[in-house]
Amino acid sequence: MEEGNLTEVRENLECMGSSLPEAFCRMAVRRLEAVGYMQWDAVGLWNLAFSIRKAEQEVLDYCHIDAVPKGLYPMFCDRSCGHFLYGLKQSGRLEIEGIDLSGILTSLSEGDVKVDFDKGASDEARMDALLGVMMQSGKEQLKCYRRLRS
Repeated sequence: MEEGNLTEVRENLECMGSSLPEAFCRMAVRRLEAVGYMQWDAVGLWNLAFSIRKAEQEVLDYCHIDAVPKGLYPMFCDRSCGHFLYGLKQSGRLEIEGIDLSGILTSLSEGDVKVDFDKGASDEARMDALLGVMMQSGKEQLKCYRRLRS
């Protein structure tokens, strides 16, 4: 992605009331590109900023804090990207063919550890599993940053 596009995401975020740095925008873009999303246009850049802001507000409201701590950036990045991909999927604009779904878990159990990689599952089912994991990422980690409401 070009630097100008990162600046546009950052400016969109600023218009939405966020003070996240451009470095976080770069992290989110690289995360999306790592799973195979490469279709950047003006609408996609705005939607990415919207998804980041939406996830940011969820974290701030849940933790009762004023800014997302840097220690939460990786988890927050996954949540933001999950919201972005989910929005594209819901609007019919996500092309699943470009997304790498080969290592997606279809189920995970903690007692006696059971992990399933269902190779027979459809791409849509694996995409839904990926989005579910990304959008719910870090629930336990958020509790470490939660404060009493003042």
